[in-house]
Amino acid sequence: MGDLVNLRQVRKRKQRDDKARKADQNRALHGRTRGERTLDDHERKNADKQLDGHKRTDVADDDAQTSSKATKGDKTPSKSARDNVVPIFGADEPSDS
Repeated sequence: MGDLVNLRQVRKRKQRDDKARKADQNRALHGRTRGERTLDDHERKNADKQLDGHKRTDVADDDAQTSSKATKGDKTPSKSARDNVVPIFGADEPSDS
């Protein structure tokens, strides 16, 4: 005849084993050493620096920078975005709206 088995104990042992197996999987997936975390932080900071270095500026910002440079001693007149507007309705001056 077979051995007597307490079903409650078997069920609890199985749940503990499943929980331990899942914890091992999570440690493998999400657990990182301090060196890995610092390396990842440095890589992220360097990527942010490079991205900021390649960021394009707005046209209005460029005009503001050139106009401030022009007032410091340049003889060239600064152009604003309004100077580049071509009137299509016959008005000589672009409207303010």
